[in-house]
Amino acid sequence: MSNLLPSASALDSGRILRDILGPMVAQGAILRRPRIGTLAERLNVDDRALRRVRRLRARYGDGPVLLRVAGRTIGLVLAPEDVRRLLAETPEPFAAAAGDKVGALTHFQPHAVLVTNSSLRAGRRELNEQALDSHRPVHRHGHRFVEVVGEELDALHATVGWDEFRAIWSRVVRRIVLGDTAGDDLEITAQLDRLRADANWAQFGPDHEVLRSRFLTNIAQYVEKAEPGSLVASLDRGQEALDPAGQVPHWLFAFDAAGIALWRLLAVIGSRPELLEPIVAEARHPETSPLLAQAGAAVQESLRLWPTTLVVLRQASEPTVWRDRVAPAGTEFAIVSSVFHRDDEALAFANDFEPAVWLDGRTDGAWPIIPFSEGPAGCPGRNVVLLTASAAVDHVAARYQLDVDPHTRRRLAGAMPGTFNHADIRIGFWRNNRMN
Repeated sequence: MSNLLPSASALDSGRILRDILGPMVAQGAILRRPRIGTLAERLNVDDRALRRVRRLRARYGDGPVLLRVAGRTIGLVLAPEDVRRLLAETPEPFAAAAGDKVGALTHFQPHAVLVTNSSLRAGRRELNEQALDSHRPVHRHGHRFVEVVGEELDALHATVGWDEFRAIWSRVVRRIVLGDTAGDDLEITAQLDRLRADANWAQFGPDHEVLRSRFLTNIAQYVEKAEPGSLVASLDRGQEALDPAGQVPHWLFAFDAAGIALWRLLAVIGSRPELLEPIVAEARHPETSPLLAQAGAAVQESLRLWPTTLVVLRQASEPTVWRDRVAPAGTEFAIVSSVFHRDDEALAFANDFEPAVWLDGRTDGAWPIIPFSEGPAGCPGRNVVLLTASAAVDHVAARYQLDVDPHTRRRLAGAMPGTFNHADIRIGFWRNNRMN
């Protein structure tokens, strides 16, 4: 077909793999690889990706630009309006259940809505939205979630690194998602981590059927128990054909990403005390900001600067037209989040930490800033994630003096770094009397 979208030359295809797609795969799309994250930060891979996309725009136009990778046609998205179109026109003709995503996520959530591309998808999406209260600003169990956050974060003391913080955050997640009895269930988190490590390799990763079966059985037992005040208690268990329990692994997975964003945010506000003032004021007078607006804006700013979803994928079920050019059916479109979140030619605040942009409308324009994706396949748990992470920020800001390690302070001294490896951060937590 002579009117196909432009294909990257062999040389440019190699550069795209080297500067954009390769580093994302290496860091671990499903479970982060800490050592590779350290290397990615040293090599400034996010900045390299942005520079590469600008060169591709100059050479090929607004794209998308096509390349062949492992027998698949990838459409690298270059223009902001194309991001909006792909997200708005999901799931038809652009399926969220893209091939590489399915190959990865089926390792631990084979029946989740994100990997469903059949008549069950609409039902599973509705099941998730109902359980997560997607259309309400605060989940029906929100007060309980905030209590859990406070109880667990009170365990913070002295200086901790990511592994220690993640252990505490994982207790928060298990209690919120599965119930209080899951607080000490370290095995279920270890099982999920092992399966997620396999998922990093997508369809090429080892398939641990026995481990996956044991993990999903454990999840199903918590769903059957449906402990009051937990997320699983909100699930409609009567719709067996939709596999309600099969939706839960993704909630655990997504909360882990929220913990990474929270850890980076604590490093930022610990390094820049002036950012604490509106958050502490909010914590002192929660009645003036019941939705924790200041803390929520800071959480979203952390997700903008350092997206936990490195790439958003959509797959075309039919040939699609882009500026009078055609992408063949089956094309997997890749939206690299940081390329749009950090474009300093389009955003004056691209490399600054500016929570106010989430409160004054600057993120509502045509330029795609999508920390929770958007459109019909946008994150149904956005409200739950923002509430719990915001409650954590408020709790820490109001009760602790933060002492961030010198290396991290230097990294955050000027403009916000591009790639910012969370596993290299250490923070001291010391009790104060701000709430007295």
